[in-house]
Amino acid sequence: MINQYKVNHTKAALLRGETVTVPEINRVSNPIVVEVLALAGYTCVWIDMEHSHLDLDGLSNMILAARTVDLDVIVRIPHGPYNQVMKTLELGAGGLIWPHCKSADEARQFVRMAKFRPLGLRGMGGGRDSLFGRIERKDFLDQANEHTLLGVMIEDKEGVDDVAAIAAVEGIDLLFVGPGDLAHSYGVEREVGHPITQKVVLEAFDRVGEACRTHGIAMGTAVDPGDPMRVVVEKGTRWLNCCHDVTALIHGYSYARNATNEIVKASNR
Repeated sequence: MINQYKVNHTKAALLRGETVTVPEINRVSNPIVVEVLALAGYTCVWIDMEHSHLDLDGLSNMILAARTVDLDVIVRIPHGPYNQVMKTLELGAGGLIWPHCKSADEARQFVRMAKFRPLGLRGMGGGRDSLFGRIERKDFLDQANEHTLLGVMIEDKEGVDDVAAIAAVEGIDLLFVGPGDLAHSYGVEREVGHPITQKVVLEAFDRVGEACRTHGIAMGTAVDPGDPMRVVVEKGTRWLNCCHDVTALIHGYSYARNATNEIVKASNR
């Protein structure tokens, strides 16, 4: 038997109090993107299944690619049934993000689905995460509970109201503030400026940050580099989704086009 579960370096970094920078794959669900992110120096990738068209077969291929370059895979799953929690973990995801968590009861339900006893009642399977049953059962159960990272998204005013209780749920490692949906929930989504700059959203970050510090877990958010990122880092955010695939493509292609046009114009003068 083999007794080594895949180490989750990202969760270990959070436990050491470090800040992690994480790129998102939201629309371009291709294993090559996973490999390129590792070449760019990232050690973790967030793969979205809430808003994207990605299916489990596609996710499986992306996780295989990530394993060739030792990249941790964290998957935002849809807010839905139990089998998507179990199947995603059995494909080898290192962690799961549960969107729109509005209460501590929802957070406990999530942990119950994603962890084995004594934390939960996840179903017993023999997927890639257990090396298809080759990891000795007790070692697998203990190591899966230790290394699987679980985050819940605080992106509704109800979640902010119950955030202290949510942060206290055993098995939750990360409270991830969704500034766009949170601004929508508070009715300020049409106000000028980045959602993070809205007073009520900043106050939510303060409440989430306090809950995270009290219970020794991490606060995260999605924000591009710039002043809004500086603000949330100062408020204690240690998990930063700092770019996603479409933005990276637009910026990269735009830079190349603009730089090329400048060279061509200069040569015609």
